[in-house]
Amino acid sequence: MKRKKFLALALVLTLTVSAFTGCGSKSNGSTADKSGTKEDGKVTEENITLTMMYSGVQTENDFETEVLPKLVKEKFPNITLEVTKLPDDQYYTALKTKLASGEAPDIILVQPKNAGSNSVIGLAKAGYLLDLSDMNAIKLAGDSASESFSYDGKVYGIASGATMLGTYYNKDIFAANNLEVPTNWDEFLNVCEVLKNAGIQPIVMGDKDSYVLQFGLYQLAANVVYPKNSSYDDQLGEGETKFTDEGTWDKVLEMYNTLYEKGYIIESSLGLGATQAIQKFVDGEAAMTFDGSFNVNAITAKGAIDFERGYFPLPGNAAGEDVYASVAPGAGPAIYSGTKYPDEVKAILDYWYDGESDLYKAYADSGRVVVTYGYGTDKNNPLFTSFLDLYNEGKAFYWCNQAWPAGVETEMQALFSEMIGGQGTKVTDITNGMQMKFEELYTE
Repeated sequence: MKRKKFLALALVLTLTVSAFTGCGSKSNGSTADKSGTKEDGKVTEENITLTMMYSGVQTENDFETEVLPKLVKEKFPNITLEVTKLPDDQYYTALKTKLASGEAPDIILVQPKNAGSNSVIGLAKAGYLLDLSDMNAIKLAGDSASESFSYDGKVYGIASGATMLGTYYNKDIFAANNLEVPTNWDEFLNVCEVLKNAGIQPIVMGDKDSYVLQFGLYQLAANVVYPKNSSYDDQLGEGETKFTDEGTWDKVLEMYNTLYEKGYIIESSLGLGATQAIQKFVDGEAAMTFDGSFNVNAITAKGAIDFERGYFPLPGNAAGEDVYASVAPGAGPAIYSGTKYPDEVKAILDYWYDGESDLYKAYADSGRVVVTYGYGTDKNNPLFTSFLDLYNEGKAFYWCNQAWPAGVETEMQALFSEMIGGQGTKVTDITNGMQMKFEELYTE
C-alpha cells in the first residue's frame, strides 16, 4: 500500500550539524556472525564503543544511563555502551541534526507509527533505520507491538512495554451503590445516572489541560471505530476513509459529549487542570476519572479519604459486543542504519528484551514500563491486568494520534473544548476540522 510522509520530515534534511558529541560507532569492522554471542561472551574480538541516545530526565540509578551500560559490559566484555539522555525537545532537535549529518547514535529512541518527529514510520521511510524483523526480541514482543513499529512489511523498532488509557474508579462508592464494572456503553451510562441521582459526581476531568480529552475519546474510538476497520488510519492517508464518515468519529464525539450534556463529567472541567482533577478523585469527590497507566502513582496516592481503586476500559461497545482497550506500545529502541556494528547492536537488544536476562529483569524492576511478556508480568500493578489480557488477546488498539500527523489531535481538542464550552461548535464542525487539518499536514 502506498504510504505518505509528513512535511515535518523535510526538516531532517535541512538542520545543521549538532554540537553534541559522543555519537556514532568509534571503531571499524565487525567480526560477529549471525549466531550472536560466542562462548566467551564476546560478539566481537575488538574492543568497541557503541552509542545510544534517548529522551527523558536522568534520575538516580537511572536505567538507561547507568544500569543498562553496566549490564551490557558484564554480558559483552568487549563492548562499551555510552548513553546520552536528553529532555524531549532537546532530543528531537539533536536527533534530526545527527541524522542529517550522518553521525547518528547506534541506538535511538523511536515512537510507534507516525507519532512525533521521531516516528518509526517517518524514519524508516527516510532510510534511517535498520530492519529488525529477524530478531528474537521482535517475536517475543508479539504482533500488536510489531505492527506498531512496522513500515512496508518490515519491523524497525522494539516496543518498550505497554501504556494504557482507562477509567479509574472508586470501588467503595461503587459497592455502596450496588454498582458493578460496566461491560457496555448502556451499562456505563446507567452507572453514571445512578451515581448522579445519589448526589455523587460520576466523573471528574481536568479539561483546562485539553490533552486529557484524548483520555476518554481514544477509549471510545477503540470500541467504535477500529473493531469495524482496523485499517481506518492507514486508509485516511489514501483518501479511502475520512474523519467525516458517518458512524466513525461523529459517533465517538457524540458519545463523549453525552457525558458532558448529562452532567456526568463535572461541569467545571474546563476550569480544572489535570492535576486538580486527579486530586479531586483522590479526595473522593468523584467516583471516576479517565487517565493513563502513566499516572497510576498520582491516582493511587493518599488523599482526604481512604478508598480502594479499580481500573477498567471505558466500554464504548454495544451490548453483546466485545470490549476493546486503548493500549499503546511504548516508544522503544531502533538501530541507526548507518551503524558499523549491526550484529553487535542486535545482540544487545536481543539480550535486553529476551524476557529473562539480568538486563531484562532490571528493566522490568525499574518500574518504567508495564512489561507484556517474560519476567515481571506477575509484578505489574494488578490494576492493569484486564488491559494486558485484552492486549494479549488482540482486543486492544493503539492511541489514535500515533497514526495521525501531529496537530490533528490538537484541532480535535480545541474544537471539542469549544463545543462543551457552549460556543456553538457542533460535532460536524469537529470532524470537518479534523479532516481539514489532516489533509493540510498529510501530503504526498
